[in-house]
Amino acid sequence: MPRIRLRAAVLLAALAVPVAVAAQPAQRPPAPAADPAVEAMRARFEALPEAERRALQDALVWTGDYNSVVSGTFGRRTYEGLTAYRTRTGDPRDPFDPGARQAILAAGEAARRAARFGVRTDPASGVSLGVPERLLAKRTPLPGPVPAGTRWQSADGRVTLETRAFPPEAATLDSLFERATAPTPERRVTYKLKRPDFIVVTGETATGRSYIRYAAGPAGVRGFAFGYDSRLAPEVDRLVIAVANSFVPFPDAPTEVPGEEPPKPGPQAAVRPPAAQVPAQPDPQSAPQSALPSAPRAGAPSAGALAGAVAPAVVAITCAR
Repeated sequence: MPRIRLRAAVLLAALAVPVAVAAQPAQRPPAPAADPAVEAMRARFEALPEAERRALQDALVWTGDYNSVVSGTFGRRTYEGLTAYRTRTGDPRDPFDPGARQAILAAGEAARRAARFGVRTDPASGVSLGVPERLLAKRTPLPGPVPAGTRWQSADGRVTLETRAFPPEAATLDSLFERATAPTPERRVTYKLKRPDFIVVTGETATGRSYIRYAAGPAGVRGFAFGYDSRLAPEVDRLVIAVANSFVPFPDAPTEVPGEEPPKPGPQAAVRPPAAQVPAQPDPQSAPQSALPSAPRAGAPSAGALAGAVAPAVVAITCAR
């Protein structure tokens, strides 16, 4: 009998061990070691003045190698952008070598000039943003009166950029976000971000893409929508990112420049979201007209097909660079 009791005690003790172990808090795995190549590039990048860091990121947007917020802050996207540029061009030099850096800036400026990209304040909506006028040569006012804004469109109707402004009583970020992200048979929402003061939504259909961003302020809600034929993505994607990075919804109000790291989507942010990220980064469309051509040519997606009553976004520009 004592032997039986002893065995029972041992068995109970053995069964109790897993319970005790399970009660212990789970140990977190160690943080991954920093990538030496990334950290080395970070040190070189952060040694530059802020204006030069931002100029380098902006140039990489125009060369098609960086799709995030132009903030002057280093992150993984900046590392990947500089690496992609070197790989694509075959330039063996350190990108921070003065000659190599000047080559990147020159390539970006050449692409910007070729697009005839000019930043202006749109009187109809009150927003400030860049417009690639070489591609978007047609300019007309939105039919309005709500939203107020301007439409820029390509000659063939396959690319459209619209600015939009809603007075406080006409729309809220919540209503625009809900409408832009509502499921439809024709459109797939590929990215969405909602913050107290701005929203971003991107989407696509079988033939088109779109990028939308709205921001809220005392004057109401302002934003823009960019829609285009998906077959034009190699050319237009970088333009969407450039427009998102240039966007200022309330030019007369003080603004903060988002960093590359959190708060996150965000196009990304954009598409550096947004932004990126670019945050930059942009919002869903509301009840009004879509950012896509209202009278598309053959092969171009219709506004209704791409966004229903709303035009979603195409490239997510995030804030994590």
